[in-house]
Amino acid sequence: MTLFETRDLTCGYGARLVVEAGSLRLEEGGALSIVGMNGAGKSTFMRTLCAQIAPLRGEVLVRGVSVPSLAPGARAKLVAYLPQQQEIDPALTIEELVRLGRTPYVGRFGRLSKTDLSAVSRALDSCALRELANARLGEISGGERQRARLAMVIAGEAPLVLLDEPTTHLDMAQRFALYRTIAELRRERRTAFVIVTHAIADAERFGDSILLIEKGRTSLFGPSMRVAVREALMTSARIPEEWVY
Repeated sequence: MTLFETRDLTCGYGARLVVEAGSLRLEEGGALSIVGMNGAGKSTFMRTLCAQIAPLRGEVLVRGVSVPSLAPGARAKLVAYLPQQQEIDPALTIEELVRLGRTPYVGRFGRLSKTDLSAVSRALDSCALRELANARLGEISGGERQRARLAMVIAGEAPLVLLDEPTTHLDMAQRFALYRTIAELRRERRTAFVIVTHAIADAERFGDSILLIEKGRTSLFGPSMRVAVREALMTSARIPEEWVY
């Protein structure tokens, strides 16, 4: 079943066009990798998908509903977004940060229900943070902090999750753990993911398909097309093959 789609989507700021994204579809439990050089418009595209910025033209739909038309709370229950950079209070503990992922569900008195607490607990376990739950964000490593941010997003249990370069600060073991967590969520909860990455191998490993953004336009590649993506990147950016990892 189609969960997410764009229709004739164009992204940008004011009168400045950044990406002509066109029309895409993503099924429940599906995964789309996005690659492209710095400045290609990947983050602009992601911010448009979660309605942080309005489309210049076209539509973004989740379960047939226009994402920009939704109130923030209702939108957060459908689409979760983890940006590259995010200001976080270093005095918060990991568990306190993860609890913030349940904000759209919290009632008027600001108390988490048993359902909310269960979701927080599952997110901590999914990101292997149970033993660090009481550690403060200002006292842990960059990789641990990144995992805590991911757990916060997972705790919200949105059916569509957007991750902008989530492997930043993660070592090789943590990267594999991240993708294992994503695979489990896709299989068990039918969560769909859109992820921006600079690593072609990660894009192929993660995604059912790969979206290349270059010169304000998009090209969609099927699975196991790493060579085609590498060649497109080298041609558009005029960089040596060994630089495309």
